[in-house]
Amino acid sequence: MASRALPLRWRTLQDIADVLLATTTVPEGHTLAEAMDRIRRHRDRETEIFTATTDGSAKDRQTYDHNLAEFDRLLASVMTSVQRAMKKDAEAGRWVAFGRRHPDAPEETIPPYYWPFLDIDMEEDSAKGHDLLFRGIRCLLAEEIPADHPILEQIHPQAPDTPPACDKPASADENRPIGEAAPPPSPVTLYSGTQGRPSSVETLIMPELRRRAAAGIMEPSLARECRYLSEWLRSNHPAAHQIKPLSLENSLRQLHRELKSAPTKH
Repeated sequence: MASRALPLRWRTLQDIADVLLATTTVPEGHTLAEAMDRIRRHRDRETEIFTATTDGSAKDRQTYDHNLAEFDRLLASVMTSVQRAMKKDAEAGRWVAFGRRHPDAPEETIPPYYWPFLDIDMEEDSAKGHDLLFRGIRCLLAEEIPADHPILEQIHPQAPDTPPACDKPASADENRPIGEAAPPPSPVTLYSGTQGRPSSVETLIMPELRRRAAAGIMEPSLARECRYLSEWLRSNHPAAHQIKPLSLENSLRQLHRELKSAPTKH
């Protein structure tokens, strides 16, 4: 009997935003979610003070409206930053979205490279922009998708222009005399770093980290960069030895610090 795939944990766009709010810290050390709660409390307190002390003058009302507008501006600024981070994370493959272009259309994966051209509407669970519109969006965090789940075939389909295995350029096999035995296939290197083999960190991840730094797209946060690189390794080199983000942090801490402090080339 075929084993059943593990259930997926579907999330809304608001859920993705909440994850970012709960995990992103500000320089003061608290999370964005805590910062927003603090702003809301100050806003509520402003209303309490106005209600309890105002004499109804136009000047008091003007001051109150100005203060509320400033609190609302701060809250909107935080959410704008969160939505910008959401699109950047979606483009990097940290979360995946599925949606429909119209009611009769099948659900499809929203390609990562669409997100710079889309505006997110969390209340409507939709995204639109540049003649693109996706409704009924539901999402998955990449780190929560089981490694063998069939939905990965939909998320990472084989490129349509990838030639089949038989369409290879001429090789030594085609020129070998009839009856001569073929040499044994070369072993697949899994880059585990054991038994003298090179590690995934040295041969795959560090070069990719340097490439991203040179391109100016390396995350300033080591933790976020390691989450991206771990997913990048899984998606682009599934046969390689896989490394979790926390393990990567120990291996890349020094290099990430050096690349972040290096002057940017123009």
